[in-house]
Amino acid sequence: MKKTLVIFIILLISIKVNACSCKWSGNFLRIANNSELVIKGKIIEHIYHTENGKRFTNYDDYIAETLNNEFDPYYGTGESIKVEILEIIKGKEERKIIEIFDTDGADCRASIRDFKTGKIYVFATYKPERTGTKLPNETINDYAIGGCYESSLEYLPETSQVFGMIKGKSYKRKSRKYSYEKLKRKIT
Repeated sequence: MKKTLVIFIILLISIKVNACSCKWSGNFLRIANNSELVIKGKIIEHIYHTENGKRFTNYDDYIAETLNNEFDPYYGTGESIKVEILEIIKGKEERKIIEIFDTDGADCRASIRDFKTGKIYVFATYKPERTGTKLPNETINDYAIGGCYESSLEYLPETSQVFGMIKGKSYKRKSRKYSYEKLKRKIT
């Protein structure tokens, strides 16, 4: 009985440690005003990373490489997006191109999988300060976006508007179109 109880407690602790648990904590305007760097950027490409330090822009090549890991269940992989900064709305960044890294499922970052190459987005980013493990090829100069709040908006170039959960209370979350110029004035 004691052995079963110890195993159960260890499982509960490991589940708590390995999963992100957060409530939605804000619309884009609220988050952007507290973000380190807010940019309008164009997605150049998706990059797939493997634990051995390789970087792939072709998904099929990436999958072939991960199948060569001898089926190690702890083999680390990751994904990032390369973003060309078109405009810095808030903060400072000297580079014209940055990388935003995906989530590992436990760090409460937003997934980057649905961002389309060639499209333009507005991102409220931060530099993750990991004390433990990090995703393959991730450095201290890379960025992430949060998953517990609205951290990105789609930019609509034909109307100079953005689309997403720009403002509103958590119980009234609704995506809407909004003037890009008005958004910038509210952030800066």
